[in-house]
Amino acid sequence: MPFVKCSVDGCCKKLQPILKVDARDRDTWLYRECDLCLRPACEKHSSEINGQIVCDRCRRESEARQNTEGLIDLKFRSRHDGDENA
Repeated sequence: MPFVKCSVDGCCKKLQPILKVDARDRDTWLYRECDLCLRPACEKHSSEINGQIVCDRCRRESEARQNTEGLIDLKFRSRHDGDENA
């Protein structure tokens, strides 16, 4: 079985198992992973938010969604969007 590596932002750090249910069976070893996307993430590229481990990728996506949710669509059109004769 290949090593489990961090999958965030091109990081290739090998992860250490946090729990070995059966030390002889690598399929039962548990590694640190993001609770949202379930991908492996090292401690450098993840943080605990509200009791969940969230990788930097998911955190950035969540912040981007929150920033756009607060915007109000004022329904203005630029000159390039509509008819040029209007």
